[in-house]
Amino acid sequence: MIHLDRKTITALFLGATLMIMNPVHAGGRVKATVKTENADGGVTTARGAAAKGQNGGGFARARGTTTNGQGQATGGGATAVKGPNGGAGFRAGSYTADSSGNVNYQGGAAATGANGSASTSGGFSRSAGGGVIGARSTTATANNGNSYQGDTTYDSNSGVNHNHACYDANGNEIKCPSKY
Repeated sequence: MIHLDRKTITALFLGATLMIMNPVHAGGRVKATVKTENADGGVTTARGAAAKGQNGGGFARARGTTTNGQGQATGGGATAVKGPNGGAGFRAGSYTADSSGNVNYQGGAAATGANGSASTSGGFSRSAGGGVIGARSTTATANNGNSYQGDTTYDSNSGVNHNHACYDANGNEIKCPSKY
């Protein structure tokens, strides 16, 4: 198993912080990419970008990956955005993969704006034999206080299972709106 070492993690966070804090002028953008061979016989990469629009919106993102030359990899990334009218969002995720074919992913996201807020988190695992399991939880709250809570699970042996409920601002369960 490989791990991002302290030096790599520090470089990723320092790079992302510099990009976010760099005085990007209105309408400007900054990007950076680093790729180097590491002591484990693999490659470590880090990428980042940030931009600010003339209307006050902007984004910053960073991601990194490390391999070890024996078929193992680990990595992750994050993105944050801000709209010109106060809306904002964030997502982050990380993964590991090994030479046998096992893969694991965990991630989440959140957003807020004039109409409410939402967040989601979950992940999946794939075994070397091809079996997949995963789960995701999602919540959303409208600006009137009504909310949605849902959970979805997946197992390649049994399929998808989804449960959800909606609540009014006082916490009483209500009928969820239809998609149509």
